Amino acid sequence: MANNFKCFFVRLTGMRPFNRCQYCERQIQECFGLQFFVITASIILLLIVTLFIADIPILVLDVMITVILLIMLLSYLASKETNEIVLNNVFLSQLNRDLEEKVRSRTEELERSNSEMKRINQLQNEFIGIINHELKTPITAVLSGLELVKARGIEKLDTSQKKMLDIMEEGGRDMLRLANNLLDLSKIESGKITVFRERFPLINLIEEVVLSLRPEADRKKLNITTKIDESVSSVYADSVRLKQVIFNLVDNAVKYTGEGGTITISAATENNSIKVWVKDTGIGIKNENFENIFSKFAKRVAGYKGTGLGLYISKSFIEAHNGNIKVDSEYGKGATFIISLPKVQAA
Repeated sequence: MANNFKCFFVRLTGMRPFNRCQYCERQIQECFGLQFFVITASIILLLIVTLFIADIPILVLDVMITVILLIMLLSYLASKETNEIVLNNVFLSQLNRDLEEKVRSRTEELERSNSEMKRINQLQNEFIGIINHELKTPITAVLSGLELVKARGIEKLDTSQKKMLDIMEEGGRDMLRLANNLLDLSKIESGKITVFRERFPLINLIEEVVLSLRPEADRKKLNITTKIDESVSSVYADSVRLKQVIFNLVDNAVKYTGEGGTITISAATENNSIKVWVKDTGIGIKNENFENIFSKFAKRVAGYKGTGLGLYISKSFIEAHNGNIKVDSEYGKGATFIISLPKVQAA
């Protein structure tokens, strides 16, 4: 019998004696169940016995009728149970189909959203690249001009002009740093960070950072000290990226440390790692800011100048070296940033 063949009883009478006949339009065994045949056969047998065996003892006939009635009762009970099972299976099948449809629809929506996000990120990175180029070129030219004026004509300027020149130079360097941060952010977001490792003395890199930040530290009367362990003679890393990371940390220490404070930069070897500590006696970090301190646009304290990208970029650069960076701080008592780099031998 074909699976789509309706039950003969249903086709003939249009009646549906069981609830599952509303859902099951297949073979009679599937629609009515075996108990239907048991009931039918029992009734036919009872009729045959009563019609053709007239001399059968009454007691035997009573027993047969009782047994048939019990079978019919059990068949009815079984029919109710199988009705529930069939209906539950039908409902579950329908729920599964609905769930599959919802999952498919949601998956298509997520795929469309991901495609749109990728397109937006691509446009954002292209935009940042264009803006970065348009910013860096004139800023670099302005800074070069300021350096030339300082080198050749500083003695011709009065005090206020010299002060204005310093302000212009500081603003230009801030803008250049912002442009570089935007470019680095674009590379990080697009997964295009490149690391060019070379072996170089770590002490020289740290001294260069301190020298570049010395004027601002002196203005705030900060004491900057370095403690480089003899075990750290050199490191194998990207000198440009690592210098940028240490510069960001020391620059933050200078920014968030009050006048007369202390900043200590130290380095040592621990197990198979090279560690660098940048410790300050500044304002520290509140507990509620710890979780997001390395996120984009995060700051220790609101109100200080800066984009809040320095720590995010630093974390990305250190992780590109297969290292890590963390912070230990007590609010009001300073902060210590710890860089951990794996010991890598030159290739």
